[in-house]
Amino acid sequence: MKPRTTMTYLDHGATSYPKPDGVIEAYYEYAKNVGASPSRGGYATALEAGRLIFKTRSLLAQLFHVEDPSRIIFTKNATEALNLVFFGLLKHGDRVVTTRMEHNAVIRPLIELQRRGVIEVFWANSTQDARLDLDHLFELAKKPGVKLVVTTGICNATGVILPIREIGKFCREHDLIYLVDGAQLAGVYPVNVEEDMIDLLAFTGHKGLYGVPGTGGLYIGERVQKLRPLLFGGTGTRSDLETMPEDMPDRFEAGTPNTPGIVALGKGVEWVLSYGVDKIHEHKAKLLNIMHEGLKDFEGIRLFGPQGTEERTAIVPVIFDRLSPRAAAKRLWDNFMIAIRAGLHCAPHIHFDLGAPEGTARFSFGANNTEEDAQYAVYAIKKVAKESLER
Repeated sequence: MKPRTTMTYLDHGATSYPKPDGVIEAYYEYAKNVGASPSRGGYATALEAGRLIFKTRSLLAQLFHVEDPSRIIFTKNATEALNLVFFGLLKHGDRVVTTRMEHNAVIRPLIELQRRGVIEVFWANSTQDARLDLDHLFELAKKPGVKLVVTTGICNATGVILPIREIGKFCREHDLIYLVDGAQLAGVYPVNVEEDMIDLLAFTGHKGLYGVPGTGGLYIGERVQKLRPLLFGGTGTRSDLETMPEDMPDRFEAGTPNTPGIVALGKGVEWVLSYGVDKIHEHKAKLLNIMHEGLKDFEGIRLFGPQGTEERTAIVPVIFDRLSPRAAAKRLWDNFMIAIRAGLHCAPHIHFDLGAPEGTARFSFGANNTEEDAQYAVYAIKKVAKESLER
């Protein structure tokens, strides 16, 4: 095997690339030929803009098995959706249970609310195998005053898939609200909000849904009755009111939406639905297995996190014995044109807890990566590791 002369993109945990056919074209076609603001005019292109937004909302409802599409609201990303929940649901004296596997999109707003004296946060541990200590989570969630349980769906640092259905069932039995950070989950692993008993699902559009940056959203289940808006302003409807309308989704969608981005997201979701989320997961499992089998006993590196491939997706974090994550990533790019992310991946707790304070070199695969891409990554990692030991 020889170094490639074109980029091998293995940073899908950060954002998906390239986008499927039709995604960028949909953005361009909307901007060029429609261009109007939805719900803000009775002329043809304004009505078409509203129709296109509803189509994307309906496709997302189909993907997540949501009966009422109006319960899906659009945000600019998963981070905004999570903040909407934290600042719109929690009140003084509430307690929250989360995990040590979370992204800073969960960690930082919760820490800020705790710093203000509004809430108290409890953190469920990870095991030494980088999986969730489920018994510890359930123990913490039984504390008096707990209102919300929030977990990632898939850990962006390790690719571990959390047992969301088991957690959702526990939350229903104990009358707790369950929020899932689906940034890495949506389009990667099957989600059924009813069967998984998810009350709130935050998602982003530009990763596993293959949309463009600046898109995301939040599913709000019927059990969540007293969620306050994060933003206030015009909605194009009920302009006579001085307060936000009560109707979904308008209550949570103040201001002009990112309509071209939402239209492009719809094309990405169409592509995911046509491929099939089950098949995407199966394909990524093959890529994960190639990486794991090729690297698990190789001198000069260690695989961070789980030592097996069960209940994981194709996120493979590697620690080089003689190179920092950033130095390893630079060599992989300079010598092999492999694009990855290095560092803590905005998930500091799990790295600190499991002895990787500098983070890892993270290889994250998309549905459009091939088995040859995984084999090439194994080849490049071994070359970089071997050369580092010889210096």
